[in-house]
Amino acid sequence: MIDFNTNITMDSIPVFEPVYNRHYITVDDRDRILLAWSDGPLPNRDTAGAICINEQGGYQFQFAPDGEEMPPIYTMDGIPLYRWDGARAIPRTDEEIEADRAAIPTPPPSPQEQLRADVDFLAAMGGIQL
Repeated sequence: MIDFNTNITMDSIPVFEPVYNRHYITVDDRDRILLAWSDGPLPNRDTAGAICINEQGGYQFQFAPDGEEMPPIYTMDGIPLYRWDGARAIPRTDEEIEADRAAIPTPPPSPQEQLRADVDFLAAMGGIQL
């Protein structure tokens, strides 16, 4: 039963400390950001070699306190969108992204493409036109 005659004082109300999460990134040898996470949803992820960019962040990762939660960090074809300048994450320029895209090696031919090339070669050697 509730006793409505009880006096409530500020001393009787528990004080809750704010809960913060750390936000981390990892970078490659060209300072491109490869991973970004918060220890809120990923409390056990290994942070060895990671850079803590915010010790008082929210539950979801953000590059900045007022930034987008869980922003995409790669283009649709896997090119990193951000780089670390030693103090903060900055968007990579279109030129940097295009240079990475141009450096992607051409994939080897698929088995079907290789078979077709082999058949075309043998046909041409035999004087057969396909």
